[in-house]
Amino acid sequence: MTKWIYIAFLLISFSGVSQKLSSNVSVKKILIGEPIMLTYSVTLDKNGTIDFEEEHDNIIGNTSGGGTLTKRDAKFEITKAFTDTTKLRNNDKQWTGRYTVTIWDSGTFILTAPHISIDDSSYKFQDIVIYADYTKQVNGLDIYDINESFTEIPAEPFSFSEFLGNNWWWLIIVLIIPIYFLVKRGKRNEMPEPLFKAMSLKERTLLAIDAIDNEKLWEKEKLKEHFVELSYILRSYLTARYSITLLEKTTYEAKLLLTQKGLDEDTVENVGRILSESDMVKFAKSKPEVISILRVSTLARQIVAETSPLDFDSVE
Repeated sequence: MTKWIYIAFLLISFSGVSQKLSSNVSVKKILIGEPIMLTYSVTLDKNGTIDFEEEHDNIIGNTSGGGTLTKRDAKFEITKAFTDTTKLRNNDKQWTGRYTVTIWDSGTFILTAPHISIDDSSYKFQDIVIYADYTKQVNGLDIYDINESFTEIPAEPFSFSEFLGNNWWWLIIVLIIPIYFLVKRGKRNEMPEPLFKAMSLKERTLLAIDAIDNEKLWEKEKLKEHFVELSYILRSYLTARYSITLLEKTTYEAKLLLTQKGLDEDTVENVGRILSESDMVKFAKSKPEVISILRVSTLARQIVAETSPLDFDSVE
């Protein structure tokens, strides 16, 4: 009889402990940048004491292993200050703490649970699993991360005619633009000047954006190729302008690097908007309207103009 009483006492004790702590999240599947609420609750005796050390900037989590994901730290940004409340109910006291957080990367994440001190004893909440992606998943449509690569070994022998057909607009830029500047300077100045003036990074980039817009690839069922080229042009410009490497970076990593280089917040957000639009077309097969496509190109030109140094040679 004593044995069964002892076992019943243990079951009741463990049941009471397990009911003291609870971890909840408002939404488990979110879009990148979408705010969610984390709620941690404790039920204890009304005379009990609680000591909880809150986080202020980020909550650290880990990516879930499997697939193409690699295990690494992931930071959930705290977008609203931590709040907590305490309510008395009969002989119990309920403490509730809340964070509002978001994340700027895609994947499946395990959000590390915090510890809390109850009557000078340490307890740990349960970890929370959260899935973040660029867009809400459509039934029957698999969305994968794209590992962009811009240097590939050709599967067939090199064909000059095919190369010329795919890159004629670059050849026109290389051949005609220097001649244009040469003629213009020859008319304006009688004194002999150098025969060739290299185009600035800003000029080359703007001409490239104009060229892909003029091709109107979206009318040839090549919308994805249009956004791949636009993303590559913008990433190449920022790589050369700030001496960083963006070609292999995710949108989130690119925004972090640009912020570290001192770009203002609006410019960084505009860069992220273009790269995210490109990702939407590539990942989720989004099909924006023509006006939206041209608006993205205009935003890219604005970024180039705002981040380029002043060209005093062009001032009359």
